[in-house]
Parts: sequence; C-alpha cells; structure tokens
Amino acid sequence: MEIKQRFLTYIKPQRKHLLFLFLFAFIYVLAQLSQPFLLGQALNSALYQNDTTIFFVLVAVCLALSLIGAISDFLFEYSVGCMTQAIIYNMRNDVYRKINSVSIETIFKESHGNLVQMEIGDIEHVANGLFAVFKSLVEGVLAIVVTIIMMFVVNWILAIGVVILSPLSILMSRFVASFSHKYFKRQAKLQSDLTSISLEGIDNIDLVQAMNFEKGTLTQFKAQDEELRKQGKIAQFSASWTNPCTRLVNNTIYAIIGVCGIIMISFSSQYPILNMNIGFLSSFLTYTTQFSKPFNDISSVASEYETALSSFKRIASFLDKENDVDLGHSQVRDIQEITFENMDFSYEPNQHLIENFNEVIKKGQKVAIVGPTGAGKSTLINVLMRFYDPTGGCIRYNGIKGVDIDKASLRANFGMVLQETWIFSGTVMENVRYAKPTATDEEVMEACRKAHADTFIHTLPDGYQTKVSANHGLSDGERQMLTIARVMLLEPDIVILDEATSNVDTRTEKLIGDAFDHLLEGKTSIVIAHRLSTIKNADIILVLKDGHIIEHGNHLELMNAKGFYHSMYSSQFK
Repeated sequence: MEIKQRFLTYIKPQRKHLLFLFLFAFIYVLAQLSQPFLLGQALNSALYQNDTTIFFVLVAVCLALSLIGAISDFLFEYSVGCMTQAIIYNMRNDVYRKINSVSIETIFKESHGNLVQMEIGDIEHVANGLFAVFKSLVEGVLAIVVTIIMMFVVNWILAIGVVILSPLSILMSRFVASFSHKYFKRQAKLQSDLTSISLEGIDNIDLVQAMNFEKGTLTQFKAQDEELRKQGKIAQFSASWTNPCTRLVNNTIYAIIGVCGIIMISFSSQYPILNMNIGFLSSFLTYTTQFSKPFNDISSVASEYETALSSFKRIASFLDKENDVDLGHSQVRDIQEITFENMDFSYEPNQHLIENFNEVIKKGQKVAIVGPTGAGKSTLINVLMRFYDPTGGCIRYNGIKGVDIDKASLRANFGMVLQETWIFSGTVMENVRYAKPTATDEEVMEACRKAHADTFIHTLPDGYQTKVSANHGLSDGERQMLTIARVMLLEPDIVILDEATSNVDTRTEKLIGDAFDHLLEGKTSIVIAHRLSTIKNADIILVLKDGHIIEHGNHLELMNAKGFYHSMYSSQFK
C-alpha cells in the first residue's frame, strides 16, 4: 500500500475530529485576521475623520475578537491533540497486531531492537510530527486563504504583487526539505541500530558483567551513539536552513511592499485607482507579515515532519509485510498418528538441512530426539508446529496434510516446555492461567501442586497474587516450574519438552518427572534430549545428524548397535 493510502486509512475514521478542527481553526483565523482591517479603519477614523467614537468601538471589537480567537485556538489545539492520539492509538495497535500476524520467520529475521524502536520510538515521532504539522498546516492554509482575500479587499494592486512574489518562499522551503530528507532517513536507521545494541546489553547484562565486557559494550554503544550524533547534527543542520531562508524571502517581500505602499500614498491624490492611505498601508503591511507567517510556521516544523515521515515509512513498510500464510481449513483433534513423508526442509534455498525425513509417531509414544548441535532437533519441532512448512514432502496428522489444517486448530493439540522460560509482568496466577484463560483458581493451584511449584509460591509475599516478571521476583528454576505448571493446567494431547527440568535441582527434577509421567499417560510426548540419561525409557529414539535420521530404536537397541548414539551416551559419562 502506498504511503498516502496508508495515511488516509488512519485519517478517514477521524472525520468528526477533522470537522471540529477546521471549524475552530476557521473561527480563530477569521478572528485574528479581521483585526488588522478594523484597526486600519480605526486609524483612518482618528487621522482623517477625527471621530473618536468609531475609533473606540473598533478597538473594543478587536479586543473581543482577540478573546474569541484565544478560545478557538485552545479548542483547535485540543481537537488536534485528540485526533493525533486516536491515530497513534490505532497505529500502535496495528503494529502490535502485525507482529502477531506475520510468520515466525519474519520475526526471526527482524532485529528485536528494530521492532521495539518502531513500536515505541517511531510511533512517538509520528505523533509529534502529526501534532506539529497539523497545527501549522491547517491554521496556515486557512490563514493564507483569508489573508489573500483581505489583502484584495484592502488594495488589489499590492495583493497581486504579494501573490506573485510569495511562491519564492514555498520553492525555497521545498528545496531545503528535499535536501534534508535523506539525512533524516539515515538518522532513523541509526536510532534503530542503537536501540538494538541497548536492548541486547540490557537483556544480557549478567553475562556482560560476568565476562567483564562492560567497557567493550560501552565502547560499541558509544561508537554507534557518536555516529547517530553526527548524522543527527547533519539532519538538524540541513533542516534548520528552512526557516531562515523562508524568513529572508518573506522579509524581502515585506520591505518591497512597504516601499511600494509609501509610493502609492504619495501619488494617491493624483491617481485615485491606487486607493492607498496610512490606515490601508498599516493594514496591508500587517497582512503581508501575516501572509508570510504560515509559511514560516510550516517551515519551522520541517525537522518534525521529516522525522515523522521517515518513521511512518518504516511503520508502513512493516505493516505491508505478508501475514503468515495459513490456507488450511481442516480441523484436527485427538491426534492418533503423526507421519513424516519424505519431508525436506531448509531455511535458505541453497542450505539443505532436513532431507527425505520419514517417521511415524503413534499416540501415547514417548519420542526422544537427540543429536549434536545443528543436527536439526529444534528445526524439526518448528516444522511440526507449523512455524515453518516443509519445503518438500509433508507431515500428516491423522492422515491429513499439515498444510491443509488450520494452524490454530493444530497448535491447540500441543503444549511446550522449553529451556527458555517466558514469564510476563503479572501475578503468578495470571502467568499460569495464560495457557487456559477459563481455568478456575482451584484448577491453577492444582496444576501448580502437580508441578511442585505450590511450595515456593506460598513463600512469596502475596502467594499466587505476587507480581512477577521475566527479570524480577523469581529464580530461573522457579520460572521454569511455572511454565511446567502451565502445561499441567492445559493437559494437551501432545507435549513437547526441551530439557524442561534443566534449571531445577535433582530432587525437584525427580518429583516433576513423576508428575510428567502421570500427565503423559495415554498422551504423545516429544522430548529434545541433551542429557541422554533422561530418555532411557523412550519408546523411540531418533538420532539426528546433519538433518538425517542416522539411527532409530530404543535405548537398549541403540546401545547394542555400538553406533553414534552409543558414542554420544558413553561420552557423557567419561
């Protein structure tokens, strides 16, 4: 979608705000720009007619118009603020919705710092730019139109001169803006890169300090920050030329009009068509200043406009990304059999990862996947869950091709416990209930008891209502026990475990293992094993190497074969 079309999709729902915005802006502009004409008439009445009554009446009217203008200006700015916040609200929701709509592959390829910068920093830049530009643009355009009308009312000859000369200011502004745009685009990219560096440093602060790498990461941050400072300085410098250049042009026009007006006063008695006196000249010079002011105001927000435009383009580019493809319409429940048929998969076309993979997993079986780093263990799970689809062959669930099954329907059969625990900011109760929002408090507590998390939860300040987050309130082991409790609460048909007890002590690991044995009765489990001693009782052990199943069988069969599995298992006990 083009930038203009994308922007219009956010503007159209704000028609009500736009109506009030233009109404209040028009009242404000009319109130402000009628005053120079009235004051000119007051000046003429005092100089030429010696009528103080008309003079004071006109001055009083101007004071009343000033009050009306001030109130209208307040209501105008309030309307602009309301409209801006409504647009940003929708935009922010669209970005977050898009993050949850694109494929996992798209998210993996995007820098997380870039996503954070876009969702927070870029949207704030758009908000600031919208407010500044709308305020200057709407008032400015109305002021220009009304000022031109009033200038022609006062003196049409000078008005034509102003209209002819004024485009010079517009051309100057556009030239500087086009020159500075490329620098603001670079600035936005550098801001995103700096956010990425900062986010990585914060997320891994314990590792940074453990390796005494504080100076190294600070050096990296400062180098990027220095580059941003230089680029920001260039961008601001280029944009700062707009206002002085337009003011120079406008002030020159003002001087020319002033000289011409004085000459016209001198010859008005001889040539009545000139129709110029001191009051008219005073009014016209004020209108000349007022006419240039909107151009100055618009040019003064050039930097906000360029920053907002660059940010909006980044947001629009992300929103235009393809959503995760899900052409499946079939529903699947109670999966009895998973069949891999000549399945191929690779992340890149020229990188062959899994080739000609064939296997059948029956309901109730415990399947262990083992192999060295990079063998394809996690990749196999990603394809199984349809985070990625096979590049060749297929996976069948109860005989139905995976690509024909609705992703939400398929994933509802799975529960996962990974090494990387995910705890969000909220209460313990909310974190466990995340897997099953309709669960009662008693069901959540029962799941925690099964996961043996209930004991440590009662030691927390507020028990199940204790506020926790990914980095606060819980140890690594406690966080992992809560993720296990989620699966206990969900009771899925298929459970995927990736060293689910790697962060708990040996005694708790034994207790949780017993709880899992109870949970998995009659259910299918797929275990990515790193400690081979934990999968000795698996029904099927798949040994992967370079994306291929090189060995297949149970523990005793593979040990007796004296092959790759035997070598791996033996090496862990040397």
